Amino acid sequence: MPLIAYPIATDAPDVLTRLKAGALARAVREKEAEITADARVAFVTEPAGPVYETKDAALAAYAGLLTDDNRFCQLVCRPRDMKRLASKPLKPIFKDGERWPKKEPVATVWQLSVSYWKILTVAQVRAAGLPPVGQARHLRKKSTGKDLTPEEIIALSQGPLLAARPQKALDFGLFDFPLPENPGIIIADE
Repeated sequence: MPLIAYPIATDAPDVLTRLKAGALARAVREKEAEITADARVAFVTEPAGPVYETKDAALAAYAGLLTDDNRFCQLVCRPRDMKRLASKPLKPIFKDGERWPKKEPVATVWQLSVSYWKILTVAQVRAAGLPPVGQARHLRKKSTGKDLTPEEIIALSQGPLLAARPQKALDFGLFDFPLPENPGIIIADE
């Protein structure tokens, strides 16, 4: 079974509008999503769209979205009222061979649930304690047409320093040199 390429968007309604328009960026892994979005992302699953009384009504409304290509869209059954009322303690009834009274069935509705890579705002990234994507020297030099805000610069300065490329070995001295036929071997010049 192939991996699911989840959409990259700011919220669940944005996923649905971009999916219908056909202009939806997708990524399998978090790093791919961050590179595509050029920002930090988080994987979320949110309800989207109106609720339906029956599963058939929901299937009719989302006929084109619930395909194998879009496995990030699913119909879920949930309680109609999300608020939970404080229940009173039950007292046994001892009637008709039953000790406890029967509960009323919970009223349920059907709603579309969308899983996607959510593009985080600077405030959300700061609240989570994550550094922005990339390094400060690269972000400042980028020609994206937008300047970094002071908050973004502070967040970048508090992130870890990452090497642009691995450091070369500095284990040979003044009179050591690499062999011409094999530069990986360093010998002493005597």
